[in-house]
Amino acid sequence: MSKRRATHRHLGSHRGPRRRATRGLTGLAVLATTAAVAGPVAFLIPGATDTGEAGRRTAVAASPSAPFPDPTLKGERPDGEVAVGRDRDPDPKRPPSPATRIPERGPGTFEVAAASSLGSQAGVTYRVEVEQGLPFSTMDVARLVEVTLADQRGWATRHTLVRVEGHADLRIILATPETADDLCAPLDTDGRLSCRNGGNVVLNAWRWQFGADGYAGELAAYRRYVINHETGHALGYPHVGCPGPGEIAPVMLQQTKGLEGCKPNPWPSRVDLLTH
Repeated sequence: MSKRRATHRHLGSHRGPRRRATRGLTGLAVLATTAAVAGPVAFLIPGATDTGEAGRRTAVAASPSAPFPDPTLKGERPDGEVAVGRDRDPDPKRPPSPATRIPERGPGTFEVAAASSLGSQAGVTYRVEVEQGLPFSTMDVARLVEVTLADQRGWATRHTLVRVEGHADLRIILATPETADDLCAPLDTDGRLSCRNGGNVVLNAWRWQFGADGYAGELAAYRRYVINHETGHALGYPHVGCPGPGEIAPVMLQQTKGLEGCKPNPWPSRVDLLTH
C-alpha cells in the first residue's frame, strides 16, 4: 500500500509588473505520492529571468548537421495513447463541462508523480507535479512529459533528462492559470501562458486543456510542444523566429502566440540547435 507525506509551505504576497494582479507564491505545499516514502522537496528557485535567458544546464555544441529528422504532426501520438482528433479536442468556445472546467485558481498544493528514483541521478533531473483540483491524472501527465523528453526526436539526442521523485534540477509543474502567474512572476503570463522561471517549468493548465490556434485538432502534439519549449529554456535555448514561410517551426518559436507563417512542430529543429 502506498504512503503519502505532505510537505507544506505557505503562500505569501507578491506583486510584479503585470497586467493581472495576482498573489505571489513564495512557497508551495507539496503532497508527495510515492510507492514507498517521498523524497525531499525542492524549494522554489528565486529570481525570475526572461524565458529567453534560461540558465544553461549542460554544455552541448550545436551543429547545423545535427541529426534531427524533419518532424511532422501526421500520425503524432504520445506513446501508449490514442491520437487526439479534432472531434475529441475540447472547444474553448463552448461552455466547459465539469470534466473539462479549469479553475482559474487552485489551492497551491501539488501532487508529485511517483518515480522509480528519488533523485541524485546523472544528467538533468526533473520531477513532475500537478496542482490539486485539476481534472488531470498526475501519472498521466508525468508519463507524457517523460516520453516526450525521452523521445529521440527531441532534447534527448543532446541532453540526458531523468525523471525523479525527490530533489531535482527542474520542477515541471502543471498549474491553474493564477497559480501559474504566481510561479512565473515577475514575467507577465496573463493567466494563459506557460513559462520557465528559474528551476520551474510551469505549464498553464488552461493551455494544457485547450491548446493553441496553430494546433487545432492536435492537442496531444501541442502538449508535447509546450513541454519541449519550456524545458528547452531550462536547458539554455532562447526564443527564435520562423525561418521562412512554410518552413517547419522551431520548437523555441513562441508557437502559442502564433506561427509567423511556419508549420506547427512540437520537436526541436536544427534552427533551435544553432542558438545554443
